[in-house]
Amino acid sequence: MESPTTRRGRRGRPIAALVTASALALGGVLVAAPANAAETTVSDAVFRWAINAESHAAAFAPGTYNLFSAGIVSAASSADRVTATNWKQSEGNVEILKRQPDGSYADATFAGLSTDVNGTRLTTGAGNNSGHVVEIAAGTGTVDPVAGTAEIQWSGTFTSAYYSGMTRSWITDPHLSVAADGTGTITATLGGYGTSMDDPDLFEQIAPAEDVVIATLTGVEVDADGFTVTPDYLGKTVDTGSGTPQVTTGASAGAFPQPFVDFQVLTGQGSYWYSSGGAADARKPTTPLSVSYTAAAQPSAPAVTVSKTSGIDRAGETITVTGSGFLPAGAATTGSRPPLAGQFVGAYVAFGKFADVWKPSAGAPASARTERVDTKWALPAESHAAVGGAAAGAIELAADGTFTAELNVSTTEARDLLAGNYGIYTYAGSGATYAPFETFTPITFAGASDVVVEVPEQVEEPTGSFGWSFEGSSPADLGTATAEGGNFVATGSLTNIVVTDTRTGGTSPYTWSISGQASDFASTGGGSFAADLLGWTPKLVEGGASIVAGADVPSSRLGGAGLASSRVLASSTAAASATVGADLSLVIPGDTPAGAYTSKLTVTALQ
Repeated sequence: MESPTTRRGRRGRPIAALVTASALALGGVLVAAPANAAETTVSDAVFRWAINAESHAAAFAPGTYNLFSAGIVSAASSADRVTATNWKQSEGNVEILKRQPDGSYADATFAGLSTDVNGTRLTTGAGNNSGHVVEIAAGTGTVDPVAGTAEIQWSGTFTSAYYSGMTRSWITDPHLSVAADGTGTITATLGGYGTSMDDPDLFEQIAPAEDVVIATLTGVEVDADGFTVTPDYLGKTVDTGSGTPQVTTGASAGAFPQPFVDFQVLTGQGSYWYSSGGAADARKPTTPLSVSYTAAAQPSAPAVTVSKTSGIDRAGETITVTGSGFLPAGAATTGSRPPLAGQFVGAYVAFGKFADVWKPSAGAPASARTERVDTKWALPAESHAAVGGAAAGAIELAADGTFTAELNVSTTEARDLLAGNYGIYTYAGSGATYAPFETFTPITFAGASDVVVEVPEQVEEPTGSFGWSFEGSSPADLGTATAEGGNFVATGSLTNIVVTDTRTGGTSPYTWSISGQASDFASTGGGSFAADLLGWTPKLVEGGASIVAGADVPSSRLGGAGLASSRVLASSTAAASATVGADLSLVIPGDTPAGAYTSKLTVTALQ
């Protein structure tokens, strides 16, 4: 690694940002609704971790090695060893597996604890390890791939024995917690025997320590089927008290979490869980941890199907309404008033003529829903008696969220004159407000005597055009990067874009937006770096009140998202001409190879 002095003494690197532009004119823009939380339960989560290489490598006492065993391997003194008799490959949900030469895993054997994946005997000089991992099955909890969160609990214990068992500790019932920002923890109950290199006679069982943080996680990406992440170690520091001091320099410098190290001090293994300057430091950093599971299928959104919606006899017909996805959603579908206060409220299924604004979730009063001709109440069977049973309109809402309702549909001339819309409506009952249960299916009747004609307002024919272009021939050049701390930084400006919009007339408002997205940078010498290292600050050079510059997008090196994905430069809510631009900033690692790098910036116009 180069020193800061060396970096300051190096010449700046030329970063030539060759920007090309292309335009896309569309008649409309497809808008996706924001993703909702998708928390779901799991019951088959598998935890797999080798902890670190040192935990299954040769130990420095002659003929000994470090190892894993399922369950607790008890001992009476430090002279006791883990043997083929008391070692366990599996216990309950816990298994010890060994990596095979082809990269797969198989059940571990006692003989394999002292050999590497190729069968070679473990030695401290060779620096090899046995390739074992701990696997705990049947974890239960919840995951939300959309929010990026997870809470999973495992049940089981495994022993980590050093020096073939001279010192040993065990980890019980690990718990995973992952927050939406990608950070997380693994906590567990720890046990073991107290030993000391200063007192060879000390050997006593330590009281279990609950909820100890054994790993912290950063950058976790919770997917639909699991994730793999390397727990934090490198660069972490701990307070070692009166124990062996931590060495905080070097490629392998780091530490396990402080609570875990504190417990291991009691077992006599404290310095094995942080960099202490010894030959084993290279084997102490954490190895990747994997969690896999099968997430339960997400229930579908509430939906309604109506057997007939048009040409209905005004004198009356019976139509069939089927619904699905009407499932409890906690407090949102719990009654606030009798007869189902504190219980799941199900859904009203009604034919009527409701006001234009009728939904409880939109704040519509009950008076907006008074013209109900026929109403059923879809409820679990056990709730029917509370509302008066079938005579009062109760119908069964099955456990899977489905129902079938028969409604009598008819109209009169007097009802035709009322304001509102004929239709089949569903919404939560007993005072609850839950927007997903609110559905509307329009209904029309045959044979009405009224003749209805709608005369639209006269509309001016649309005229004018929309277009854009760069003011100059060279869209952007970032020049030569200069060193700033541990980064190289290059700045410049996007050549101004002139938008000409003379559209007028027609029935719809005219809008537009200009966006940009960069490709990865590459040099002729084969170097490259990601497009998200380029950021921009959009600016409105000239334009009216309807035009808004896009949000700042910092380089990912500065904690932003960068321009690897399309980002808005400017937009307008009306037909308006403008001149827009952006200040560009490229921040790249200080060890980026020298060279002239180029990227393609694609500019897109939507109108």
